[in-house]
Amino acid sequence: MRIIPLELPTSYPVGPVNAYLFPGPPVTLVDCGPKTDAAQTALEAGLARAGTRLADIERLVITHAHIDHFGLAGTIAATSGATVYAHRTELPKLTADTAFIEPLRIMIGEAGFPPGLTDTLVNVLRSFREQFDKITPGQFLGDGDRLPLSGGDLTVLHTPGHAQGHICLWDGESLIAGDLLLEEISPNPIAEFDAEGRRLRMLPLYVRSLRRVGALAPAVAYPGHGDPIAAPGVRITEILTHHEERKERLAQMLAGRSWTLRDLAAAWYSDLDLFNLFLALSEVIGHLDLLEDEGRVTVEQRAGVLHYTVTVPHAGPPRQG
Repeated sequence: MRIIPLELPTSYPVGPVNAYLFPGPPVTLVDCGPKTDAAQTALEAGLARAGTRLADIERLVITHAHIDHFGLAGTIAATSGATVYAHRTELPKLTADTAFIEPLRIMIGEAGFPPGLTDTLVNVLRSFREQFDKITPGQFLGDGDRLPLSGGDLTVLHTPGHAQGHICLWDGESLIAGDLLLEEISPNPIAEFDAEGRRLRMLPLYVRSLRRVGALAPAVAYPGHGDPIAAPGVRITEILTHHEERKERLAQMLAGRSWTLRDLAAAWYSDLDLFNLFLALSEVIGHLDLLEDEGRVTVEQRAGVLHYTVTVPHAGPPRQG
């Protein structure tokens, strides 16, 4: 199946983002970059090199609703009439739903931060608002759905972890990986909440998604950032090992005394701006979730703040899930 990578600039530390064109029919684009003039210019130039135009796009698939991956979706849909596809659980992010604010406030308070930090963080998140338009997909995708193309079908794999509605696309040999699998970095297990406001256990979900994709043994993975990954299985093993090592480092810290999430984030990372502090907090919570899944950590709430302590030594390999 012919896959055409299109590299689009972003203003984020992760660098350029990849979109992928399937010439079709139907003409299908996977991800589309942030809503910036530079990204749109690069997208139109890449499409032109492939012999097509923005107006020719019939189907736009969003791997996950982070603005570097979907920001231009509204522009593309308005220009071409393309149907936008995404997983249903990404809808709140695609439509800028603010229901997450109260669960976020609770999470940040339980971490030991002052109450006003939530409002400041939300204002930081709102500052990104200009890089996307709200959009409601014309069709929701679920695990196992198939997207027909002239060269065969793409199978949708629901791979939560980096985002709760993250999807990959699989043609039996190649994987459109989104941000599930990156060569240079381990994707953040960003804290998210379900429709009832409960915090989701994103890093355990991510680990399970990696193992699932690894079992497929893809020959090549096309990531959301960076060049194609020629040995996806090797990279998956590296990322799993990375998280295992960080989990054990955290366990060693917790063995000495109880810690708040705020203290753990400060010990792991220093001099972070507010947004990256949120990412750091998400990372720490994720590794605590892994320890909880192994029954190795206890949580006590004192004056509304969570305190974590390791109570069970590591007795073997991590539980598979």
